[in-house]
Amino acid sequence: MSENHSKPTADDIRCAILAAERGLWIDPSEHPNEYWDCKLYDPTGQRAGEGQAFSAGEAMGLAWLHAHAPDALTEREVEPGSVPFKIADGWRFELTPPLAIRD
Repeated sequence: MSENHSKPTADDIRCAILAAERGLWIDPSEHPNEYWDCKLYDPTGQRAGEGQAFSAGEAMGLAWLHAHAPDALTEREVEPGSVPFKIADGWRFELTPPLAIRD
């Protein structure tokens, strides 16, 4: 998991890709109050993706995956090289922690 929660690490992105390919992502409706939510905004400020997971890093990785391979979760396939492992400046990951740990 990313230590400073500002962006996902390469490992977070790899985990998101594996989760998509293996169908191991969570359904947030089945885990209310237990997941991290991440909204991703591109350098122009437009919403580009989202992700939900049990860790901040994986939620950010899934949001990044969503921006670069939007059908990855439904297709359970990620084209090699389609998802960069380095995050360029200007991308913003907005995290919301699980309700259980807010406060």
